[in-house]
Amino acid sequence: MNWEIVLKGRGGMGIVSAGELLVKAFVKEGKYGQSIPYFGGERRGAPVTSYVRLSDEPIYMHREVYNPDLVAVFDMSLFNVTNPLEGLKEKGSLLLNTKNPRSMWNKTYFLDANGIADKLNLSMAGWKLINTAMLGAIAKVVNMVSVGTVEEIVEQEFEGELGKINAEAVRIGYEEVRKI
Repeated sequence: MNWEIVLKGRGGMGIVSAGELLVKAFVKEGKYGQSIPYFGGERRGAPVTSYVRLSDEPIYMHREVYNPDLVAVFDMSLFNVTNPLEGLKEKGSLLLNTKNPRSMWNKTYFLDANGIADKLNLSMAGWKLINTAMLGAIAKVVNMVSVGTVEEIVEQEFEGELGKINAEAVRIGYEEVRKI
C-alpha cells in the first residue's frame, strides 16, 4: 500500500518535523518513506508544505506530491491564501485542525489540535505546537503505522518530559480524530 501526503501549515508549527517523524516511524516498522519539505524564506508564520510518501515497497520517485491521498491542514487560515485541496484525489482524505468541523471533501476528518496543545501546555514563543497531535491523527487516518511506534519515535526525538508530553499528544490526536 502507498500513501502520498501533503502537510500544509505555517512556519513554527512543526510541519517539516511532522513529516520527518512520520517517515521515521514507518522506517522503524520496516517500511519505506520520504519527506520533502518546501518553504520559502525561513520565517515564523510563512506558509510551509511537507510532501510525504509512505509505502510497503521502496520508493524511487523523489519530487513534490501532485495528487495526494491525504492533505493535512494544520492552519485553516491557509484556505484564505491557497487552495490546500488542489490535486487531492477524488477518493482522497482531508484532515483539518479545527474545533468547528464542516465537510469540505468526500472524506473529511477533523481534530482540535490547538485544544490538545493548550491542554498539554505545548507552546513555544506564543505558537501552539500541534504537530505531534496531528501526527497521531494522520497515523489513524492512513492506518499503516502503529500509533505506539509514532509515540516511541516522538519520545526519542524530544528527550525527557518534553518527549513524554509530545507522545501523549500523539496518543490524544489518534484517539480524538473524527470523520465528518
